[in-house]
Amino acid sequence: MPHPGSRPEGLSRPCLTGLAVALVFGVAVYFRLYELGSRNLWTDEAWVALAAMKPTAKEALAAGQSTPPFYLLTVWAMVQLWGHGEAVLRGLSWLFGVGTLWLIWRLSRVLVEVPAALLALAAVAFSPIMVYYSKELKQYSGDAFFAVLVLWLAERLRARQGRRGWLALALAGVVGLGFSQPLIFTLPAAGAVLWVTLPRAQRPRLACLGGIWLLAAAGYYLLFIRREIDPELVAYWTQDFPDFSGLLAFFRWLGSALNRYFWYFLGEWGVIWGPLLLAAGMVAMVRRGRARVLLYLGGPLLLAFGAACLHRYPFMAHYGGNRLMLFSAPVLYLLVAAGAWGVFAWLWRRRQRWLALALAGLLLVALNPRAAFKENLSPLNNREEIQPLVAYLEANLQPQDLIYVYYFAVTPFKYYYHGPNHGICWGQSCVEQGLDPAGKTRTPPQRLWLIASHIPDLTFLRQFAASLLGPDWREAACFTRVGAALLLFDRQPQAATAKTPTGPPAPP
Repeated sequence: MPHPGSRPEGLSRPCLTGLAVALVFGVAVYFRLYELGSRNLWTDEAWVALAAMKPTAKEALAAGQSTPPFYLLTVWAMVQLWGHGEAVLRGLSWLFGVGTLWLIWRLSRVLVEVPAALLALAAVAFSPIMVYYSKELKQYSGDAFFAVLVLWLAERLRARQGRRGWLALALAGVVGLGFSQPLIFTLPAAGAVLWVTLPRAQRPRLACLGGIWLLAAAGYYLLFIRREIDPELVAYWTQDFPDFSGLLAFFRWLGSALNRYFWYFLGEWGVIWGPLLLAAGMVAMVRRGRARVLLYLGGPLLLAFGAACLHRYPFMAHYGGNRLMLFSAPVLYLLVAAGAWGVFAWLWRRRQRWLALALAGLLLVALNPRAAFKENLSPLNNREEIQPLVAYLEANLQPQDLIYVYYFAVTPFKYYYHGPNHGICWGQSCVEQGLDPAGKTRTPPQRLWLIASHIPDLTFLRQFAASLLGPDWREAACFTRVGAALLLFDRQPQAATAKTPTGPPAPP
């Protein structure tokens, strides 16, 4: 019989931990399933979709536009089996997103105590950024998945003192590089930790492992990456490369980059509390003899910074470009969770419990769980509802009408449009001017449809249309959805030449 005041068997700590993990997983999976197949594809997703819909794997790779080859080939195979619906196309990203949850829990249980591990799991599970990229047709959720997979396998190999686990780690690196190009930043960090912590007798094996990874990276570069480097894209990311014009200019650039990083992954107020809890987590890891976790975060970030110095990889970029740093997010959340739990436990032990609870409440308010809940269910990020506008256009299109497709709407329009292909003018840039609707026939149509998505606002689109079409066209109708618009223009009749009025001369 349990003595008075003892914990009932049904409420044991492992049971409570299991219930908490199951609850977090359940809600996280629901978030990642909600709207998986109902949200319209946006510009970047649509070009991957069009590539995956090619009849052969070779054609799919040729149209991939810097999409990692294994990611694209896997999506292509899924399309061949189950069709090209949005849910199928995003299915691989969803699998990577759910897999990252399991992996971060396993990695956290190795590195931190149970409460901090639960916080790390909840951070990855409910982060709007992690949820969004788990249901977007891009490879970024795979970046996070393979980074955590390699680190977890490295920790498992280190715990076994190099006796088992070499093959799994080698395969994770070789296969992962085909799904995630930024994995090239994580592999050296994992290798460095193993080099320092494993017995010296294991170093020849470790050198062989590094050689395998290096050969795989070189092979991917020669076969795929080299021919996909787009000079225009490199020019686009120029502002996100380090500014070495002076010491002040460099630190101004670095401060702006770090500010974007914390804001992107930790929210609007994360730029204040994020660095503080990250520092606390680093101190906690060092005190517990797990300073290697600092290398798991800092090593890949330093390598990414080096690649930015060589103008090969944007570093904490503008305009949502921090998605390219998603490979570092799980370890960032892990260290921040360790810092949060460390501060809370320290205050609790010192009988400062009201202060601990107040800080926890302030952190919860700063995270704005209500807004995060809404964003996780129906993300506003890159929401461009162009499909209903395409359907309306198809239903009301007349034989002599001309359709102009705005540059950033070209790929989603091609995905959703099933009408006749004649009479379509594809936008060449987002600053195009002076369109000739008549073309070779010199007989301009009487009506012109302009459909657009990925635009700042409707005012911008109207200004763009004015410079594109000139004064001969008048807006007759406007239809809008979130992130997309459809404008109908009528051709103005040429005004008759006005006669100069005659009358009595003006008085002197």
